[in-house]
Amino acid sequence: MMHQRQDVGYRISALYRQQQLAIGVLDLGSADELRSTLRWYSGNMNVPLYAVTLQSRIDEAEWQNEFPDVNFIIFKNAATTGEYINAFADECYATFFLVVRTDCTLIAFEGEKLMRMMAEKNHPAVITPVMISSACEILPTLRAPYINGRQVDPMSFTPSADTDAEEDNLYPVMELGLYDRALFQRMRSYDTAISGEFYQAMDFGVRCFLLGYRIYTTRSLAIQFPSRISIIEDRSLCDGVERFYTKALSIRRIAGKNVVEKWKPYVDKEVLSEEVKKKQLMLQKTDFFTLMKNWKVTGAAETENE
Repeated sequence: MMHQRQDVGYRISALYRQQQLAIGVLDLGSADELRSTLRWYSGNMNVPLYAVTLQSRIDEAEWQNEFPDVNFIIFKNAATTGEYINAFADECYATFFLVVRTDCTLIAFEGEKLMRMMAEKNHPAVITPVMISSACEILPTLRAPYINGRQVDPMSFTPSADTDAEEDNLYPVMELGLYDRALFQRMRSYDTAISGEFYQAMDFGVRCFLLGYRIYTTRSLAIQFPSRISIIEDRSLCDGVERFYTKALSIRRIAGKNVVEKWKPYVDKEVLSEEVKKKQLMLQKTDFFTLMKNWKVTGAAETENE
């Protein structure tokens, strides 16, 4: 991974005059989409801007000449979305960071309201956006915890029409949203040993809720996909899925105490020993089964995962 050369004096001083917000743009479309996205954010959002891309997709010198105020985080090889976001979080030095993509448009960002939400004592770990299709329909991107057989299979709901609603969301769909950087890193960021975006996002989200933090969706933050009618998640099993299940389902909270119970057949013995028993057991505030029981939803569940 490479990043734009920065003046050393700036990087040291940045530690002492920390920016409140930074924006990270994931380059997941064409070069034209990246160019137009960077131009829009440069012209409309007066905050540090980062582009996360691949070495094979851009000529570094050319793009830095065209966008001198943009920081480029350049990966030599393709990685998971979580790995891109982890790198951005490490580089940006901001109190909060917003993750967007080149194939979506930011259509609502009530900055003062969002910053006020994130400044509250019990603020969320992530505020996830309302997502809107190319047909101007609100997509069912609220996720609620649910187990189907032995597998976690979240139910999908459409966000409320209430402009002031703050609705719990099990995880950030597509890993997009406004993050508390310090809390994100204290939660040990995205687990990049999990290869699938769905399980990687769900792993982070479930960890947040089990440790007593919230993730929610509000209409103060909204994006639109100009070329998408729906969002289809790949929920198939992936490398590292046992890591998610071991962290999410190995602890039962009984009579106010945490008890370890293996969730077979998905057990990662190393994670169980080094993370669950040594760390998580002492810190976990609830369990997945209690989350399911107490989860509140406002709308009807979608029959399809879109």
